[in-house]
Amino acid sequence: MVSGLNGVVTFRLCGQVFGLPVEAVREVVPIAWLDRPPQTPSMVQGVLNLGGRAVPVLRLDRLLGLGDGTYGIDASILIMRAVEGEQPLGLLVEHVDGVRPMDGFTTMGFFDGVTFNGCLADQLDFGGQVVQLLAWRNLLLAEERHRLADFQAMTQARLAELGDAAP
Repeated sequence: MVSGLNGVVTFRLCGQVFGLPVEAVREVVPIAWLDRPPQTPSMVQGVLNLGGRAVPVLRLDRLLGLGDGTYGIDASILIMRAVEGEQPLGLLVEHVDGVRPMDGFTTMGFFDGVTFNGCLADQLDFGGQVVQLLAWRNLLLAEERHRLADFQAMTQARLAELGDAAP
């Protein structure tokens, strides 16, 4: 079990329940209009303008190899907490169930090496429901992070140009 967690943000995606440490999630944004610039990578649903900052929103279903999720009016974007030197990223999910305190979970464990890049931190039991606890920092490879940073910088520059345009 991952120690030191205060709680888990639980959400649904492709018929499964997943979780992320509450410390890793900066905020939850209801589904919003996303820009989709040309040559957007397939794992990027679009770009969210969050207070003048371009935030790429990633398709978590595609990152995890689950196929395509079904996104309705209750879909949300999890804005992940960035570490120093990184820009924030969003994760598109079908439905956020809520923030659950750690004392409601029991660890089920799993075999190390069974997930891509170690993206699964643990399997948890929450009242008979299996929650796949994700290791946020391991969802992307270093090369993917680098390419997303380049894409985000280009998108931010475009957004800045729009702000400088005369009416």
